[in-house]
Amino acid sequence: MLIIIKEELIMGYGDPLNSTNDLKDRSQTDLIARMLYSEARGESDQGRRGCGYVVRNRMAKNSSEFGGNSYSGVILKKYSFEGMTTESALKPDINSTAWKECLELAQKFFLNPDSIVNPIGTCLWFVTNSLYKNKIKKSGSTESYTFNGRDYVKVTEKKVIGGHTFFKVQGY
Repeated sequence: MLIIIKEELIMGYGDPLNSTNDLKDRSQTDLIARMLYSEARGESDQGRRGCGYVVRNRMAKNSSEFGGNSYSGVILKKYSFEGMTTESALKPDINSTAWKECLELAQKFFLNPDSIVNPIGTCLWFVTNSLYKNKIKKSGSTESYTFNGRDYVKVTEKKVIGGHTFFKVQGY
């Protein structure tokens, strides 16, 4: 039996996939859950919500730079979420507590995103705390981040939650 919720065909959430190309055919909820699981399965609920809100914030920009205004467009945008290229995204452990929690949160993001408290404001990126520390330079209380190793952009918003640093840079 097929069930359609809010115009989304319900497939087997977390079904094993062979390649990242198979992600293109997945439902929005499945993609959100896979992103949360692959990027933040070891994080708190607040940390997972932060990762989900990076996607929402990018959707709100509705920019081709971030993949447009859909969950699938943003999550599948090349080089956006490294976790989506890993075995964790392709073959999540669907019997784990972490997967079940990520799937539950993904369903909330898809069906009722306004019910989820945003812990990161308007931040558009997140990286591990150690990567963030390696990619910034400080001048007094001002931090600047480099995406390419050469040019630095002023950080205008930052929030550290668990193992991730969420941030936004000048110009966004």
